[in-house]
Amino acid sequence: MRKQSKAYRGAFAAACAMTAAMAGLGLTATSAAAQSAADKGVVATFSKLDVSLTGRIMGGCAVAGGGDINFGELTGNETAVATLDLDCNVPFELGLSSPRGGLAHATMPQGQGPFAGTLPYSVRVEVPVISPQPSMLDRSFDSRDLRSRRTMNSGEAIAAGGARLTFKTDMPSGAGLLAGDYSETLTVTVTAL
Repeated sequence: MRKQSKAYRGAFAAACAMTAAMAGLGLTATSAAAQSAADKGVVATFSKLDVSLTGRIMGGCAVAGGGDINFGELTGNETAVATLDLDCNVPFELGLSSPRGGLAHATMPQGQGPFAGTLPYSVRVEVPVISPQPSMLDRSFDSRDLRSRRTMNSGEAIAAGGARLTFKTDMPSGAGLLAGDYSETLTVTVTAL
């Protein structure tokens, strides 16, 4: 067995400690010459260093905003705008539903006599998106159709900010609307695809 000097053993121990420390950090070092040098009693050196870096961003969507809109006296063709904060870093589906199908009378949504109890409306939904160029999702819905949930899909695009909802009431039919208070709740949902 070859006698090794204290300097060689110290250098070799330091190289082993460095290799173990690098392995603990996810670093690897290799060299064919390093093994050969160790066999000849020479201090090992490294000629290659690989650094592996990884990370992840979870996909998700969120919607916020909304609030209350008061049309005041319902004579028809009233308009209002609502803005929503829409944050999606993945493609998404926007869903809309309206359980009453329009602004409905508080106690007599079916109306009474010649007077109607529900006033339909339309809502236009505009959503800026990026895929990879900026564009706009734009679709209109009738409140009567929203009794069954309706959706719009961004395809491969992601949201580029908020959404704009523009409401417009229809003209009352027949003799007009029954006197009283009218309300409706439009529900907007967002789902990551």
